[in-house]
Amino acid sequence: MNKIAFLFLIYDVINHENIWFNFFNGISKNKYNIYIHYKTNEQLEFFNDYKININKTINTKYADISIVKAQNVLIKEALKDKNNKHFIFLSASCIPLKSFNYIYSHLDTKYSYFHIANPDDCFPDCEVALEYIPKKYINKASQWCILNRRHSELLINATNNPNNYLLWFKDTYAPDELCYISYLSYVYDLSYVYDNALSLSNGISSTSYASPPEVATTFANWEDMNYKYVSERELKNYKNISEEELEHLLKSDSLFGRKFKPSCYYSLNKRLYYDMITDKK
Repeated sequence: MNKIAFLFLIYDVINHENIWFNFFNGISKNKYNIYIHYKTNEQLEFFNDYKININKTINTKYADISIVKAQNVLIKEALKDKNNKHFIFLSASCIPLKSFNYIYSHLDTKYSYFHIANPDDCFPDCEVALEYIPKKYINKASQWCILNRRHSELLINATNNPNNYLLWFKDTYAPDELCYISYLSYVYDLSYVYDNALSLSNGISSTSYASPPEVATTFANWEDMNYKYVSERELKNYKNISEEELEHLLKSDSLFGRKFKPSCYYSLNKRLYYDMITDKK
């Protein structure tokens, strides 16, 4: 049976671990695996047994190539189970916006899912990468992508070559937004993955930063986006959320949402929310 691998990158805790417990509760273990990469080894209430071995963890830094290396560790661990067909990256601040069964039936194993920015946004910061890769292949996408198995294997196998994406983007800011989508663009000779129509044949399903944020598989509320409840300043860290906005997100295309701080629990603790993520609606 096909499985989904949930790959968590956390500092120490999962902000809404109890919500995730409810999300997975009653779901057959034949359908999913959980892998957790952490910076500090704090005891988790429900998911402590899913942490990767501490000897395999990477000492990560913000907006640094070490983040991609940590992601690769998670992919490598998840690839050991041949039944894992999708690999979903999640942060400690993520919450589900749909039920497990919805997500399981919604994802198509032929595709990886990316939320892609305009390639022009990569420059001038990516000028240093032009030593290794032509400009036409350099693209930017949200770190919180969903990879299928074929692309996951490609990305991990690529690191066996000394001239790989970890080298290309080691000196750029936020390489976690560049490495995977740029390498796949390079492999498949995709010059304009910002245009979804040109990438589907290669298994890349993309949404655009130019669209409302709730079309992405993982929603994030950045200022200046085309969004009814747009952030007033940079990326919104939700301390609370109105019932109106929560209902809006639950009805959107997004499967997950970020960034939801622990204090947001009180405004998420609603029947309409739990009914949606547990298929009780």
